[in-house]
Amino acid sequence: MPGAVVAENNIIGELDLSELCKSENGLVAIPVHGNAYGKGLPYAPENWPSPGDQWQWKVGNRIAAGGHWVDRYLAPPSRFRDATGKKTTFTSRLKVGEFIKSNFPDVDPSTFFSMFIWKIPAAEGGIQRGTLQVERVEPEDGLADPDGPCKARNKACNLGKEGFIESSPAGNCDICCVHPDFCRTCCCILCGKAVNNSFGGYSYIKCEAVVAENYICGHLAHLDCALRIFMAGTVGGSIGLDVQYYCRRCDNKTNLMMHVEKLLETCRSLGSRSEIEPILNMGLCILRGSRQVQAKSLEDYMASVMEKR
Repeated sequence: MPGAVVAENNIIGELDLSELCKSENGLVAIPVHGNAYGKGLPYAPENWPSPGDQWQWKVGNRIAAGGHWVDRYLAPPSRFRDATGKKTTFTSRLKVGEFIKSNFPDVDPSTFFSMFIWKIPAAEGGIQRGTLQVERVEPEDGLADPDGPCKARNKACNLGKEGFIESSPAGNCDICCVHPDFCRTCCCILCGKAVNNSFGGYSYIKCEAVVAENYICGHLAHLDCALRIFMAGTVGGSIGLDVQYYCRRCDNKTNLMMHVEKLLETCRSLGSRSEIEPILNMGLCILRGSRQVQAKSLEDYMASVMEKR
């Protein structure tokens, strides 16, 4: 039924929308609640590349300004597995396109994407029972002038500083940056809240990967947020991080060794255990599990400093 919303009491468990989504004019995008998941149409291919192949889809819990889910995942049939034997899950359209080009060189990615609907609309209310709530942007540093340059109305935002010029201009973003309450200069792309610049801004990372000629990604993320969802530190599986940060917006990786070294420099300038301890803990979390000799040495040093405090 066109425009139908999957009722909340019907979405516990995997969704099968393949019959509901078909109409005389083609596929119908059916709004779903946060953290919903399912298989096949309208949000994943069916019987491709071989009859019986099942593709799976899933959404996160952040809604874009356009009313669709920001975080959208696609998993190929179970027979496609990475070298570790774990199921492959793609976190972006770009990654899906790379997979198609690599495994099916005779297939145009645009042809593949025409088989299903990529953008998944959010159901009114947005959230499935028993899941996390959709987080709105709540600046941590108080509200600035609502007519000021920062869309998040964050008093500490650099945009509010006279003469502020970005060292490297960031490229256009039509996902999170079109949200009326999101400011790329001061908001975390993972939780939506403003970052804190105290102690050299140790608690967040800025993605400076070049995404177009003379433009960088420019998105920020709390390292706590990234560590919690395995997008920072040392992570195995298909992402394969080793003291790195994986940007969900541009799919590029940032080496965090220099950031950890800056954490140590910051600690040397502080005298209070209450100030130093959370910074050292951050560094240890980033380094833990690394196979790099330098990282292991830094981890041992930071652990010994922590013990002496």
